[in-house]
Amino acid sequence: MGEREFAIATAVLRATGYLDRVRVLIGILCIGIGLISAVEQFHMVQPLGPHGILARAIHLTLLVSALVIGTVWLVRPWPRYRWAVAFAVWGDIALAASGATLAVPEARLAATVYMCLIGAFAAVLLGYRALFLHCGFATATIVVFTWVGVRLDGALLAELSLYFLPAMATVVVMPAIAAMVIEGTRRGLSATAYAANRDPLTGLLNRRGLYTEVGLTQARSPRGAVLAVVVIDLDGFKQLNDDHGHGTGDATLRAVAKQLTDLIRTRDIAARVGGDEFVVLAGLSDEHDLDSFVRRVQTLTLRDPTGLALRSSVGVTWEPADTVGFDLDTVLHRADDAMYRAKRVGGGTTVVAEPPRADEERAAI
Repeated sequence: MGEREFAIATAVLRATGYLDRVRVLIGILCIGIGLISAVEQFHMVQPLGPHGILARAIHLTLLVSALVIGTVWLVRPWPRYRWAVAFAVWGDIALAASGATLAVPEARLAATVYMCLIGAFAAVLLGYRALFLHCGFATATIVVFTWVGVRLDGALLAELSLYFLPAMATVVVMPAIAAMVIEGTRRGLSATAYAANRDPLTGLLNRRGLYTEVGLTQARSPRGAVLAVVVIDLDGFKQLNDDHGHGTGDATLRAVAKQLTDLIRTRDIAARVGGDEFVVLAGLSDEHDLDSFVRRVQTLTLRDPTGLALRSSVGVTWEPADTVGFDLDTVLHRADDAMYRAKRVGGGTTVVAEPPRADEERAAI
């Protein structure tokens, strides 16, 4: 839920140079809220702060956690999706619990305004589903604080409305409006990008789309994952066009694209990067998955629209997803060389090219 939105937002921030700035800003905000909360521990400065040993202990624990997590944002690289979700959950719970320790209902309701920061984080980075959960939790928090203020503290609902209505507008309504605008913009851009990144004949990704999706695949790959790349070139395709016409050739390309789409998993990539050249890229969890994937490719038989088997030359290679300075062009070139080696021996076969070892790379340098 929201993983794709997070990957897209991360890619956009990285491309525009704002990724580190946003990371530092989040860290500073966490530390700032922690320091503001520290002031609330001193009754001579803030008499509406937490009263009693338990309330003060909870409040102190939460403010220390804000300082620690803020520091983590400052010193660590941009987080993965699961860590970002955990941060949003922590933020909502910590702010609600911290507000609950304050002495009077007006202060509790005023403290919920800080939850709008988590709403903005969810709206921009995690998508509308995460924001929906945040808005539900924030609304419940404001309702509970209001109910406790009226029933247990004896406050008047009319007086508290001066606090809970602005809180609802700030914490729930504004992030929801922002999310609708962001989601509408994201969908519009996605539709435009879809058209720009797709091959109109087959519906597969084109070369531009391949490069974009590889970046997203890398972003969501677990540690130790491997990216396997397959380049497929149909043998004798030019002769097929010459003998039977471009209509038959186009139908054959569409049939091959359909078979590749059926072959790959949801998160894998299939692209048409040339006239009769296709690329398949799969994110694999480990070397065992890689061996199984290579065996499937070696036994792959593509067929034309009538069901007749097609001959093809196939090149396969792979690269660790977390390789420093990962370069898709280099990996594609290696797979392309393997494919041409298959073509030079007569086609209709698969050639596997292992990535260079570390000592070979140093020797090449």
